[in-house]
Amino acid sequence: MLKEKDFIEIAYTGRIKETNQVFDTTDINVAKKENIYNENFTYIPRIICVGQKHILQFIDKNLIGKKVNDSFILELTPENGFGLKDQNLVKVVSTNELREQKINPFPGLQLNASGLLGTVRSVNGGRTTIDFNHPLAGKNLVYEIKINKLITENKEKLVGLLNNLLGLNSKDYELKLENNKAEVNLKSKIPENFKEEFKKKVKELIPELETNI
Repeated sequence: MLKEKDFIEIAYTGRIKETNQVFDTTDINVAKKENIYNENFTYIPRIICVGQKHILQFIDKNLIGKKVNDSFILELTPENGFGLKDQNLVKVVSTNELREQKINPFPGLQLNASGLLGTVRSVNGGRTTIDFNHPLAGKNLVYEIKINKLITENKEKLVGLLNNLLGLNSKDYELKLENNKAEVNLKSKIPENFKEEFKKKVKELIPELETNI
């Protein structure tokens, strides 16, 4: 049975319960069938560490006690998913001000304001309504989940941590591992404090591994 700090490979598809619309999947065939395929995204099962919040916390908790090859369905309320809608995060701004910033607002447009991602909900006359809630806030969700395998190789574990902690894919780095010493050469710079936190987490979750990044 799975326990905290086990590394596993997991496949899943997430849907909005009310509409059955797929919003996330690790299966390329599902992505293409549901018209959410993005050529910049890699559709493969994910390697995660149980109990480390590499996936929604409600799902994470429900992995404990499961077994390899288990397939199951979880229903998530908004509280267990991406939160309830917060009306304080719905803002009305001047359409002219946006156009002065060379932004031509239309419903569905996503924009970044002061580090917050917002979605334009409506444009009426001189006013534009922008929703800074998570797009899935207030939604009931359904996840179909399959636990493919237990990860035992340190290289695979490290690949999972690079993805989950730093958001890196295989094209973003070169990885060499020999005699429990790992060398990660990044193809772009990341802040030094991120590197230090990453090395601390690796030492916690893969204690026998010495990592340089």
